[in-house]
Amino acid sequence: MIRLIVGLGNPGLKYSNTRHNAGFMFVDTAVSRWGEWVEETGRGILGRISLDGNDTLILKPLTYMNRSGYALPPIVERFSLSPQEILVVYDDLWIPLGSVRIRIKGSSGGHNGMQSIIDTLETEDIPRLRIGIGPLPENASSVDFVLSDFSEEELKILEKTIDSILEGLPTIILDIDKAMSRYNKRVIE
Repeated sequence: MIRLIVGLGNPGLKYSNTRHNAGFMFVDTAVSRWGEWVEETGRGILGRISLDGNDTLILKPLTYMNRSGYALPPIVERFSLSPQEILVVYDDLWIPLGSVRIRIKGSSGGHNGMQSIIDTLETEDIPRLRIGIGPLPENASSVDFVLSDFSEEELKILEKTIDSILEGLPTIILDIDKAMSRYNKRVIE
């Protein structure tokens, strides 16, 4: 069972609508619907949502993407969490916009925020939900692309994608294997 959802992104208004902040957008939407932000932890903001009688913690690291893992140790220790009880939600430029991929473990796939978490927790056995922000335009810099804002049309697709994921969040929290078979496809056409 997932007890903590970590949404990755960069803090600050400058980054609020960038592709790299899809994880922040996801947890912000979840908290606005079903919970509240509870406290600042020094390296992140901790929240809580309640779904179908289950409380789930939410964390937004405020360490910037490449140091996302630094926000986890105090929360993991305080709530006695195993890596398998943590779901990391982040952007993936290799997955098309409107699609998601859920995995229970694996490499970072080149995502620096996920790599920071893997390094901090010393394992790749960490569930993750990757939100597609691709494709990367031909001849584009991946850094420039992920740090660029979504267009208005792309933002609408992302919002629909997040809505679709949130509809299935109880399944993701309680039975990630079932969620993988249901959601590892294009969500929004």
